[in-house]
Amino acid sequence: MERRGWSAHFHARLREVRSTDLQTRMSRGVADRWEHRTIDFVPFRPATVVRYLLRDDRVHRWAPTAPALYHLALVRAFSRRTVERVEAQILRRL
Repeated sequence: MERRGWSAHFHARLREVRSTDLQTRMSRGVADRWEHRTIDFVPFRPATVVRYLLRDDRVHRWAPTAPALYHLALVRAFSRRTVERVEAQILRRL
């Protein structure tokens, strides 16, 4: 009850705006402190996202719910069979 682990994870499709344009827009306005120092833009494809989640510099830094949330977002977009096949291929190579 004393500790809470809040987390929010998002994916957004940028159709008419590039990631650099979005970063420029987000940097406008009053300078304040964000909870995160960077925002990483990763193409939303199963292999790309799974490799990103498993990067050596990231793998132990995720909130406990993050891998599951990204997995479920991928499944919703690409199907369970496709995502699990890609995950298995990547994990075999580790």
